[in-house]
Amino acid sequence: MRYFHLLRETFEFVMQNLFEITLVTIAWLLLQLPVITAPAATVGVFYFARQALLRDEAQFRDFSLGVRTFFWRSWLVVLPALLLVAVAAYDIAFFVAQDEPMIRLAASIPMAVLGFLLIVQNYALVFFVRERGALWMSITRAALLALSDPLFTFAVLLMTMLYLLVLYATKIGLALVFVGPMAVLQSKAVAHLLASRGVEF
Repeated sequence: MRYFHLLRETFEFVMQNLFEITLVTIAWLLLQLPVITAPAATVGVFYFARQALLRDEAQFRDFSLGVRTFFWRSWLVVLPALLLVAVAAYDIAFFVAQDEPMIRLAASIPMAVLGFLLIVQNYALVFFVRERGALWMSITRAALLALSDPLFTFAVLLMTMLYLLVLYATKIGLALVFVGPMAVLQSKAVAHLLASRGVEF
């Protein structure tokens, strides 16, 4: 199955470039402390992942270049993503707290919409780097790609969430080992879908 093929490829790539990916993830974590550098660091990780996959070799300098290149534009994509996560978390908490079936049904509608937007968000950062900071084009292409193969896209979202849950449950590394491999996984997922349609990553 291609889901397992994607997981295996991601795992092998991360293991082959473990030092650089760990270094980038530590740098990302440090750059979360001064809030002004946090969005650029997040986009920088995805820039790093894209360049690493294109060259089949990870280099830390790509992360630095990504941070510098997208320093201001990164706010355009990261702030809406954070807002989306916050609203989704609130809606889930509201849904769980309700006892009335009709209220739960009403709360499930925005949850479904937010779920789709979270799936699109999986690809939006990858496209934001690919399209050199063109926000609307990145969101549009991410949405179209997600809709073109919803099962595959949903599986990628599930893999991301399961990975985070395992890290949380085992207390291993948490954010320290989360961001780098996830950027690689989501970038590889986009590369697979584009390749299946004859489009270059």
